[in-house]
Amino acid sequence: MFINLKDLKANIGSPIKLTLNSEPVFVEKEWQGRTFNVFNYRVLFNGVENELSATDSLKRKIDSELKVGDDFLLSWEEFTKDGRLMNYWKVVKEDNSGYQNLKQPVSNGVANGVNEFDQKLQESKAEQAVVKTNKEYVSPARNGMIFNNTIKLYIANDMAWTQDEFVSNYKRVESFLDSCENAQETKPFELPVEKPVQQKVALSQTYSQDDLPF
Repeated sequence: MFINLKDLKANIGSPIKLTLNSEPVFVEKEWQGRTFNVFNYRVLFNGVENELSATDSLKRKIDSELKVGDDFLLSWEEFTKDGRLMNYWKVVKEDNSGYQNLKQPVSNGVANGVNEFDQKLQESKAEQAVVKTNKEYVSPARNGMIFNNTIKLYIANDMAWTQDEFVSNYKRVESFLDSCENAQETKPFELPVEKPVQQKVALSQTYSQDDLPF
């Protein structure tokens, strides 16, 4: 299970509640000929452990605001600077009193000029999207697609894998799919081909998923 950051980006300003459950683990990935760095955290979402892959900017926010065991709200926000629309990750440590630390006192159902009902509805959109993605993530159709692509690799390698190698390559195809789903730009999934092996030399580059100016 994982937190798909694209669900949050599609619901600007709508937070999800998580619990930080681990220190970050650095991972360097390659996709579409590009290399990028992520930091994998274990987080609790609705009581279930998920993986959260953070870019450099999100990691800075998490490390500066939280420690393991903290509850927090994560959202994708936007602002305007010099006439240019920009985005950033917002991390707010929870004080175990719901969303009180995000709101001003409510008077007659209106908070900061926003109807309280509409605000709570917006807050739930990102959470609903993440739940929906996780259901699809573990669906038979998704697993079947991963299995079929693994079989193609197995055949391309003369069906010479051991059982452990098959499991390892199944997980490799699954990780490629995860990388594609969490990439900044949507591009067609390309099946990794292991044979023939060809040495490549490329300069490593680091990519960040947002345009945070600080």
